[in-house]
Amino acid sequence: MKFLLPLFLFVSTQAISETYDGAWYFIKGEYTLKSGEIIKADNQTVVAIKTVKGDKFALTNMREGVFNGYLAGEFQTNDETYSEIITAGTSDEHHGKTFTFKGWLETTQVDGVQSVFWHHQGMVNGVLETEVWRKIKP
Repeated sequence: MKFLLPLFLFVSTQAISETYDGAWYFIKGEYTLKSGEIIKADNQTVVAIKTVKGDKFALTNMREGVFNGYLAGEFQTNDETYSEIITAGTSDEHHGKTFTFKGWLETTQVDGVQSVFWHHQGMVNGVLETEVWRKIKP
């Protein structure tokens, strides 16, 4: 089971020390395979929600209307990266692993509404993932 995620480049960013707490939905991703092939995904085919609260996170996703799985575990940050330590989930391939990503938050106006985007890039089982998530407003 693979969880695919995206790439957006924006002008202004916030340091990783800013909080990731909250609920996020997947916008788009770009995945570079070992062969160099690039696979792209967006929220037209992949629906994913990630929640972070303190040092815990959970992720669920569907692909083309079919439940694809969930992952959950510990969430740790430092000045430039964050790590997800997988302790539960439907993917045996990911269980017990730690994935570290370069991550940053960006606040921008979208259709006149201030929105927060979470960008990340890192390796997951040999695939370079570049993704963008948008914060869900309460």
